[in-house]
Amino acid sequence: MNQSRKATEREARRHLIMDGALSVFHDHGIDGATMDQIASKAGFGTASLYYYFPKKEDVFSAIMVKGWAE
Repeated sequence: MNQSRKATEREARRHLIMDGALSVFHDHGIDGATMDQIASKAGFGTASLYYYFPKKEDVFSAIMVKGWAE
């Protein structure tokens, strides 16, 4: 697999996680949301989630940056 394809897939996974997190944040609030809930909603294992986002705040920040850019 070439580097470009890997980067594209990695970015697609980040977006899946952010979409799942947005739903969890909506349902539970930022303080009430857990990384386990986010991983489950996004269809990932918790360990995979931590590979992309080490902290819940990092997921939230990525959502905010994405929203600002759009």
